Amino acid sequence: MQAKFKEIYERIEQDIRQGKYDQTRQLKTEDEYVTLYDVSRVTVRHAIDQLIRRGYCYPVQGKGVFLRRHKIAGATNLENIRGLTHDLSPQVVTSKIISFQNIPADAFLADKLDCAVDTPLTFIERQRFADGQAISLERLYYNSEKVPLTPDACLGSIYEYVQSKLGIKLCFIDYVIEAVKLTPHEAELLSLCEGDPGFQFENLGMDRRGKVVHYGRTVYHYQKIRSLKMASYL
Repeated sequence: MQAKFKEIYERIEQDIRQGKYDQTRQLKTEDEYVTLYDVSRVTVRHAIDQLIRRGYCYPVQGKGVFLRRHKIAGATNLENIRGLTHDLSPQVVTSKIISFQNIPADAFLADKLDCAVDTPLTFIERQRFADGQAISLERLYYNSEKVPLTPDACLGSIYEYVQSKLGIKLCFIDYVIEAVKLTPHEAELLSLCEGDPGFQFENLGMDRRGKVVHYGRTVYHYQKIRSLKMASYL
């Protein structure tokens, strides 16, 4: 069961993303949230602390908690781990499966996924679209024995499927971001030219215990992606 503070955090975050605080630029008071959500003050404080740590807002002593002045809509948020479906809302994110295979782990993938060589893996290559426009090409690897997937599950948010259907809580993602030149295959799927630039996100997802859930590399259309990294020093 999800911790109560996470539920409150997600509800306030959704309100922020939907612009419900754009006029005042200020969150409600702790007392107002306690009444609104019928939860304890400790739960509200924990939820607001998470919003501050994620960079959505900042506290001003004696005055309240205020929104930071950045634009979130249309950007992938490197502080969140819920994927494009969440980050690009209200755009409609869809997927096309290019390849869905069972493969044995070679030495490189075994090291990334912390498993033995020849462990059965599920490899997914899929094209992602936002409002019908190709924005990325994902190549994802999962340990088939620990994370059983189907092609249908990969048409939507794999994050949501793994969380809700398989009960695996993805808690950490490490990113390495670099500029690359597109291969002919990548360029064709992203409607660009071979050698055009792309942004590659190499990522490693882990659960609460630090166990690896997936390894992947995603190449983004350089004209159709932007990423947001929010930092706080409180």
